[in-house]
Amino acid sequence: MGNWSEPMGGADADGNELTVSFGSGPAEGHTLLGDGDRSMSNFFDSANHDHYGSGNGPHDNGTSRDQYTGLGH
Repeated sequence: MGNWSEPMGGADADGNELTVSFGSGPAEGHTLLGDGDRSMSNFFDSANHDHYGSGNGPHDNGTSRDQYTGLGH
C-alpha cells in the first residue's frame, strides 16, 4: 500500500507474535508494529498499529495506541 511494505508476521526476542510493515520513499525509516497476527485486519488503519518514525514529521518518534507492547515499546 503506497509507501509501505506488505504487512508480515514475525516474533520478538521473547517469541511473542507481531505484525510489521516497513516504510519506503517518503516513509523511509518508519515502521508500523502491532502485537499478534493481524493478517485478518486492515493493518494500515491507524487504530490497528503503532507508528515508529525517524524523529521527524507528524509522528515524530512514534504513536502510542497500545497496539504494540513488546520490546522497545
